[in-house]
Amino acid sequence: MKKFFTFVFVSFLGFSLFAQTGVKFEFQHKIGDSYSYISTVQEDVFINNVLSHHSEIINRISSTVQNVTSDGEGFIDASYMTTENTISNRSGRNLTWGDEEISFFARKKSGELTISNNIFMPTVRNVPVFPKEKIKIGQTWTADGKEVHDLRTAFNMKKPLIIPFTANYKYTGNVIENGKTLNVIQVEYDFYYKNTRENLLRGQTLLESAGFSKQTLYWDNKKGLLDHYDEEFQIQIADIYQNIYTFQGSAKAEITEFKSVNDDKTLHSLQEEVAQMDLNDISITKGEKGLTISLENIQFEPDSNVLRASEKNKLEKIAQLLQNYSNDLLITGHCAERGTENARQILSEERAQSVASYLIELGLRDEYHIFTQGKGSTEPVASNETEEGRSRNRRVEIIIMD
Repeated sequence: MKKFFTFVFVSFLGFSLFAQTGVKFEFQHKIGDSYSYISTVQEDVFINNVLSHHSEIINRISSTVQNVTSDGEGFIDASYMTTENTISNRSGRNLTWGDEEISFFARKKSGELTISNNIFMPTVRNVPVFPKEKIKIGQTWTADGKEVHDLRTAFNMKKPLIIPFTANYKYTGNVIENGKTLNVIQVEYDFYYKNTRENLLRGQTLLESAGFSKQTLYWDNKKGLLDHYDEEFQIQIADIYQNIYTFQGSAKAEITEFKSVNDDKTLHSLQEEVAQMDLNDISITKGEKGLTISLENIQFEPDSNVLRASEKNKLEKIAQLLQNYSNDLLITGHCAERGTENARQILSEERAQSVASYLIELGLRDEYHIFTQGKGSTEPVASNETEEGRSRNRRVEIIIMD
C-alpha cells in the first residue's frame, strides 16, 4: 500500500510540473551508442475475409551511431533480422536466425529520417517526430511519416512501396517503470495507396493498399530515445485478381542497450578467463557478427541433440562469463561431413537449439534475446579426412552479438 501511494504522489507531482512547463522532446545521439530492439508481432492473416493463418514475427534491430553533426543529427548504421519460421516458447524451441537487411540513415534530433528510397528497413519512418517547442501534457501535434512495405515476392515489386501519411500525436502523461520516468505519447495514423497504370502495365499485381496504426510510445527523455511501445494495426492489400489480403494484429518492442564487445581488449579478457577456468576445446575469436566463443568437439549423446553432463558443466561456466554482457546471443551449430546434407543441417539446428535451451534454463537470457541457426557442414574449420578434424568441425558457437 505504501508503494502504491508513493507511485501516485510522484506521478501527480510529475503531472503538475510537466503540465505547467512542458517538455522538450528530442533524440540524443552520441557516437558509439549501440542499441537493439526486439519487436514481437502477433498477426492474423485473412484472404478474402477468411482466416488463413496466425504468425508470430520476431524482428531484431541492432543500431550504432557512427557520427553526429554539430546540430545533433546522428548517422546510424543498422541491421534488421526477421524470423517467423520457429516460435519461441517454454518447451525448448528457440528463435531461429532469419533474413537480414542492412540500413544506413541519418536522423535529426526531431526524429526526421534521411534514407534512400531503395532501402526496405525500417518499415515505419519518421515516428516519432517531435515539434521544436515544448509540449505540455494533453497537447497534440501532427507530423508526416512513411509506411514501407516489402512486396518483392508477392507482388513483383522490386523497390519498396513507400506510402506517406500524417500521424496524430498526443502527450498523455507520465509513468514510472523500473525506476525510470517515461513520457507516454499516443500516435494514430491512416494510410492509402493506389497503384499507377504504368506500374500495372510493367507487371505489378498490387492494385491498392490501405491501413491504420494505433501506437502507445513510452519515451525516455533522459536518454533521448524510445524505451518501448505497443501497437495495434491493420493492413489491407487488393490485387488485380480481386483478392483482398488483410493483416491485422498487435506488436510490442523493447530496447536493450549494449556495448560492442568485438574488440581486442574484450577478446583477450575472455581468453584469459577461459584459461583460468581450465576449459578444453574452446577458442574465442572476433567475427562478422560479434565475439565468437567456439565449443569444439562438443559432446552429445550418440546421433542426438542431447547434451552430455560434462558439456552442461562447461556451459554453466561459460554462462558465468556471459553474465557480464547484456548483448543478445546467437547460437550456431556445425557438423562434421557425415551422413546426408539434409541430416547434417537438421542435426546442426537441433544441437544449437539444445545449447540455447540450456542457457535459457540457466537464466542467462530469456527466449527473446537468444537466437539459433544451423550451418550443417558448410563451414568446416578443419579437414573432414581425419577424426581430429571432424571433432573440431563438430562444434557450437556462441556469438555475443554486436
